[in-house]
Amino acid sequence: MSELVKTLLIYIPVPILLILAGMFLGGEIWAKGKVVLADILSFFGWAGKKVRRLSVKSEYEGTINSIIQDYNKNFESPILPNCKIQWVTAENKQNILKENEAIVCLSFDKRDHNLNFYNATLNFVQTGLIAKAKDYLNKPSSTAIDLLTTHIILRNNRKEVLTTFRKKMNDFDDETKREFEILTPTNDKGLFLNILLPEFHYYGELIDTLPPNSEYNIEASGLLNWFTELATREFDERTNLKYISKNFKVGVILVGKDETWETQGASAYTKWADFYATENYNSVYILARGSNGYERATTVANILTNSKGFDQLNKNPKIKCVSPEGKEYIVTCYSLRPNRAKISYLAWESFKEYNANGAPVPAIIDNVQKEAIIVNVFGLKVEISKKNLSEIEISDARKIFKNEDELYLDIIEFNPEQQHIVLSNKGTVSDPKHYIDAVLNTEMVYSCRVEKVQTDRGGLQIGLRVSNPSFKNWLFIPTHNATPSRFLDLNSKFPVGSFLDIQIERYSSTTSNFIGRLINLKDPWDSEKFRELRINDVLNVEVKQINEFFVICEIVEGLECRFAKQEISWVPQECVTSSYNIDDKIDVKILAIDEDRKRIETSIKRLVKTPELEFYDANLNKIVEVEVVRVVADIGIVVKYDGGTNTGFIHFSEIGYGYIGRFENIFNPSDTIKVVLSAFDADKNSLKFSIKKQYKHQFDEWSSYVNIDEPVQGKVIRYFDRSAQVELVVNGFIVQSYIAKKFISNLAFVENEDLPYYLPIGETFDFYILDIDDKRKTISLTRKDHFDQFDLPEYGDKIRVTYVKENHSKAYFYSNDFEGWINLPEENIQLGSKLDVIIVSQSTGEFCII
Repeated sequence: MSELVKTLLIYIPVPILLILAGMFLGGEIWAKGKVVLADILSFFGWAGKKVRRLSVKSEYEGTINSIIQDYNKNFESPILPNCKIQWVTAENKQNILKENEAIVCLSFDKRDHNLNFYNATLNFVQTGLIAKAKDYLNKPSSTAIDLLTTHIILRNNRKEVLTTFRKKMNDFDDETKREFEILTPTNDKGLFLNILLPEFHYYGELIDTLPPNSEYNIEASGLLNWFTELATREFDERTNLKYISKNFKVGVILVGKDETWETQGASAYTKWADFYATENYNSVYILARGSNGYERATTVANILTNSKGFDQLNKNPKIKCVSPEGKEYIVTCYSLRPNRAKISYLAWESFKEYNANGAPVPAIIDNVQKEAIIVNVFGLKVEISKKNLSEIEISDARKIFKNEDELYLDIIEFNPEQQHIVLSNKGTVSDPKHYIDAVLNTEMVYSCRVEKVQTDRGGLQIGLRVSNPSFKNWLFIPTHNATPSRFLDLNSKFPVGSFLDIQIERYSSTTSNFIGRLINLKDPWDSEKFRELRINDVLNVEVKQINEFFVICEIVEGLECRFAKQEISWVPQECVTSSYNIDDKIDVKILAIDEDRKRIETSIKRLVKTPELEFYDANLNKIVEVEVVRVVADIGIVVKYDGGTNTGFIHFSEIGYGYIGRFENIFNPSDTIKVVLSAFDADKNSLKFSIKKQYKHQFDEWSSYVNIDEPVQGKVIRYFDRSAQVELVVNGFIVQSYIAKKFISNLAFVENEDLPYYLPIGETFDFYILDIDDKRKTISLTRKDHFDQFDLPEYGDKIRVTYVKENHSKAYFYSNDFEGWINLPEENIQLGSKLDVIIVSQSTGEFCII
């Protein structure tokens, strides 16, 4: 606030100022006006505690609600809730504190102003942002979404608080920070606020009406992963434009290539919207880049909303973005939702218009059968019989047409009153009459001359144009049919005038071209070179792509590997991907090979081994001895090992296969224990160990053979706090299970110190299965059901048992098949002793020693 305003405020009575402020804030600008009120009230902070409270309340409410209103006004229905601040006191806390509301500690000290705003903003976001859906994400992902939203709010409205934000990032775990780094580029490209948050909001509203189900966790994580790949895609990467699950159907239309727009116009994109509508997609997004992209995307969106039955959900599709080089550009994002009833009505109206004009109808193939195809037209599905597919005879439509091929069809029968229509592909531009069955069936090899390297309007190489006298038109070889590499310069390998041996793969109905491929094109992931690769191999590779978080390299043509920035150096400050250049040749070490995902993870820093890494390479999956340094309750055990300069860690979940109780009662500092070395944490240069992995646990195989209604034999392996580990064998498969103390005896309360007498280590007993948890792969047992299967012995029958427990009035014995009690013997009997007993009373279950 300027000095002039402050001077004037001195001479204006406080009541008059408050009345004027109230009049000013009574209009539509109330939210932003609260910030002005906060400035006025803060000046009169000396007036008392209530004024200071009102100042703080007005500033935070006004600023945050102003931000919320700016965001929500872009959507038909609000995405974010409003923020309201109330002061909690001892008198009103019962009436104020409610579920889904945050408590934030605020300070009146000016030095804490930025910290106050950070805490208020983060707590509001954590409580109010997509709250119904976030619970179905894992904690790091959910927290990363909250942090990125908070950062966006602060960056756009209170940049001075960003210093506090950066300091507070150290309070979060490494996994959350990694998730934050992965999500950040999605906002830089304008899609985080415009796709992810709305979709999770709509999803939360949907699942809030459905019964709880664990499948929602899979759906929510799947959407986040799909969105991240879509939003961070490189320009030349093939991208999955659909996400489909039980409750999710999201489709994306990319309006990008000049060539597509100039040759096909808006219909090339509107028919994909028709396809999504027919398949009952919940949301459809139109994405484009640049000013031309905005104009084209807007044209497509206008067609869909005005004449195709789609509703537009967002009001401002134009998003300003900045490239890593600092260059501004526009991203366009239209959020649409199919209106099923309107689409059906408008589809028949479109048929009327096309029929009146005699224009071909654009369609997309939905399903191909031998005798017919099903197409999506204007959001409706129509069947085209084999006789109407082409002017040439087609023996099998599956050999010529493919799902999602684009067609232009003629209307040959039309009755809108009865909603009857017959479409034909005969004689249209998409009629595959140039196909000859012999070409497809003979698998001939054609020697073709390279005529040119085909590029799009942006200069990106998309394939080769080749010729052969047998064909009137040039053949097209897409880049992926010419080389397995995403980075190869086609001009260098396929100069114009050279000859290639080509096989015909299919026919493109949209371009009227045959699509070919080089014969003997090898998949590098199925090559001898790939099969020779082993973890810890050192390779000399060539840098091909660099971004902020990864560097992608090629081992040989098409065989890629990559390393994350944290794998560049053991010194965190040196982990900068920009220190590399395209076509640099560098040495890397293989860390992991995932053939299914076609991903090879490598490292530079691990070319230099730390003592921890040497220990890891020498002992991975081996049993080693370690010393307990300290036990962290509810978290795990810190250990040290021979030759290590750093400590290792055993997570509590790696202690046993089942209930282990308070493990801090089992392990003590300086204990020496046997463990299995299981993992290396490259970020912390530390090792992770497992206690339970030294025992064989063939859960999946075992569970397919076990009969849970029959008793099982098990050998006692070791004790935990309030349970014992038992090893079971069924059909040769071994698993680890556990029995809690309360399920050992029907008569006595078993203490931890009683376990060695009831269930001695190494001995075998009969058990019944109490529960099998397929998700956690744990098995709990009981002995109580086993004892219930046996009748008490006859009078005079002698039973061999173990003397296991005493109290003030009774003593207890135990065996595999019987347990019972006796009066305290006069002589001293050592616990664990073997005795012979006979029954005294079957009604009371009393025995005596003989």
